[in-house]
Amino acid sequence: MFNRAVVPVYDEDYNYVGCVGRSTSESTQPKWLHSKGFKKNVLYGMSVARQHIVDTATAIVVEGQGDVWRMHEAGYKNTVGIFGSSINEDQLILLEQSGALNLVILTDSDDAGNKAYNQILKICGRRFNYYRPSISKKDVGDMSIEQINEELRPQLKGIF
Repeated sequence: MFNRAVVPVYDEDYNYVGCVGRSTSESTQPKWLHSKGFKKNVLYGMSVARQHIVDTATAIVVEGQGDVWRMHEAGYKNTVGIFGSSINEDQLILLEQSGALNLVILTDSDDAGNKAYNQILKICGRRFNYYRPSISKKDVGDMSIEQINEELRPQLKGIF
């Protein structure tokens, strides 16, 4: 994890499952590195988001950890991350068990994010009501709290 900002990862019951590290320089590759044995069978931030998802019947799905942090800073504590641009069967099961009826899919505004959106719709099928707000930046992690509230609040009004 040399030359990386390291983030611990916990499961929905707040048990440590590993860590992820993001490179702090362009020369350090790959950009993201997972600890040995780490499996993407959790949703980042679910231990914090779970009760907020129950309370709102809505889960906001983003790609990365920084996106989760920024959304939580903006007051959207029902946000979870999928560790990239695809969701897997274990993560789907966690969403099904979360109490969410609605999924707000806030993957990045790029080709990978659009592909992730379509993949989430395909794997999740008819299990949820889906919403895809538009944002002015590539991802919510690049937005200020004010921008998030100005752009998302009107689009999410009435959902939760």
